[in-house]
Amino acid sequence: MITIKEIANMMNVSPTTVANVIHGRTSKVSKENVERIQQALKEHNYVPKMGLEALTKGKTRLIIVVIHTTKRYTQTTVGDPFYSQTIGVLEEEIRRAGYYMMLYIDRNLDNIFKTALSWNVAGIIAVTLSKTNYEKLCSLVDCPVVGIDTFMEDTAPLPDTGYHVTLDDIGAGKQMVNYLVNTGFSNIIVISDAKIGSSALRAAGAKIALKEHNISTEKQWHMVLDTQKRRRDSQYNSLLALSGKKYVLFCTADQLAFEVIGYLNEHGCYVPQDISVCGFDDNPYAEFCVPKLTTMHQDIARKGELASEILFRLLSGEHVEEKAIRLPVELVVRKSVLPPD
Repeated sequence: MITIKEIANMMNVSPTTVANVIHGRTSKVSKENVERIQQALKEHNYVPKMGLEALTKGKTRLIIVVIHTTKRYTQTTVGDPFYSQTIGVLEEEIRRAGYYMMLYIDRNLDNIFKTALSWNVAGIIAVTLSKTNYEKLCSLVDCPVVGIDTFMEDTAPLPDTGYHVTLDDIGAGKQMVNYLVNTGFSNIIVISDAKIGSSALRAAGAKIALKEHNISTEKQWHMVLDTQKRRRDSQYNSLLALSGKKYVLFCTADQLAFEVIGYLNEHGCYVPQDISVCGFDDNPYAEFCVPKLTTMHQDIARKGELASEILFRLLSGEHVEEKAIRLPVELVVRKSVLPPD
């Protein structure tokens, strides 16, 4: 890679003169030298150092993507298809805009705040933060912040403050239960893995729909899975007693549905012959698991594209009128739900 000093020797000028042209300080450089140096930089594919640009211009082309996980993963967060898809789309959109992406993932919110404050970044995309923590992050930094799947700590709808790309998770939970009831089920159990966030909101929507269909929620209707494997397996084991009793399990994420189907099948309770299972997300594996998974499709890639678009519009100084974008979901019926006789 060619250096400023090598360009200077080629042009028979000082390195300072070349640096001044690179950084736009051309008032004391002749027009002829500016053109010669710019042509040489182009021909030799000179790449400026990002840190130096930040020091000399007070600018940065770094976008930080922070992810707050609300659960522990046995391996890594990016193993979850939702996060891996989101990260992949954001990296592509950020790179296409001429910026660079820094990724920081943590369950500890203080660490997320400290990291955001420690770096001189142009903007932030915050994934799965609550509204309160999103607003705190905005108050701490001096740059635009766009949220993906910002959620309320309770079941209230997300207000139009800040900039967010998300789903109507409560409405989506209702939509799935409405489908299951219309299919003939009255025994519905919702399975989630967190008491906050999208998973909890989908469960809340499911509960609303159960009540609207006069299905009791006094009995067991919601199972929040434990993070410890032994206790989690015990919870899965309790589901075996439902075999053949015309139950359907609505898992608030496809990853949970895959776990449930695997456990049940391994223990002689077959899906969907003995018990039906459905999910949420329509991640890439939903069509390839056995049986193929009935689920709610969300456009994860579109979330990343819209969040990036909003951020770069804000960075360009444009006024963005629409504050909260809620993308639609779509029911995808496959083979994992068998209507009860």
